[in-house]
Amino acid sequence: MMEREDTYITDPESGLEMTRLSEQDRLLTQGMGGVLPEFTTLPKNIMHILDIGCGPGGWVLDVAYRYPRCEVVGLDVSIQMVEYARARAAAEGRGNAIFVHGNVLQPLEFAAAEFDLVNIRLAATFLLSTAWPGVLAEIRRILRPGGIIRISESDKMTVGPSPTLEKMLKSSYQAVSALGYGFSSDGSGLGVASSLKNLLTQSGFGGITLYPHPIDFSFQTELHKSQYDNFVVTFTTLLPLFLHSKAMTQEDFTEALRQVRIEMLHEDFKGVWHMLTAIGKKPVQ
Repeated sequence: MMEREDTYITDPESGLEMTRLSEQDRLLTQGMGGVLPEFTTLPKNIMHILDIGCGPGGWVLDVAYRYPRCEVVGLDVSIQMVEYARARAAAEGRGNAIFVHGNVLQPLEFAAAEFDLVNIRLAATFLLSTAWPGVLAEIRRILRPGGIIRISESDKMTVGPSPTLEKMLKSSYQAVSALGYGFSSDGSGLGVASSLKNLLTQSGFGGITLYPHPIDFSFQTELHKSQYDNFVVTFTTLLPLFLHSKAMTQEDFTEALRQVRIEMLHEDFKGVWHMLTAIGKKPVQ
């Protein structure tokens, strides 16, 4: 087996992970109000867009459909996901959607000032805290002067009454924090969303604006079932991490997941995923 060169929390070539990302992508885009909800009208000088960590390509394909005048490039470290995204683009006739294999932890094979907008969403799942400055510097290089960086991240979710789900989320945050992901000092969340403005400022971006996107997945809301399914698959993909960190045994996990299903189907269940989008610009000079 080849040694992995990425820092993806789970296996990026896993079929289960592809399924999870496909469902999560739809959930996020719908819950956040669209592919680029911060723009009432997309500026005409945005023609060349890059999505870093595109996964199965959902966001790229949606943008390519919504803005046919734009060329939208998706970059991902998973060969399987890139091939799947290419097949989808061909089947849907999205000639303006292009997918390439690449590792954002290494210099990207794009020219300086090649893109007008670079998007990156939930990078906390594949970037260690120490990698952010280098990645942002590379994004700055490939953006044209005046180009836009768009980052969407989350620190945590709020749920209740759901003690088992709260415990599972806490265990997840603590496990990934212990591995070097996020910026939380105590592992109570990821701490990435609240760090975005400082990260962008320190990387030389200006005109930074923050847009909160609270995604309500309470019982009987439109997104409840999607998040219910997302939790089940996400916790399952994190099982090896739980076992390795000794946060729980296989038996503990099976029972906890059973309880999460029960709690989320209670009519009093409330849940909000607190997403935050930060938009900044590369200085013209």
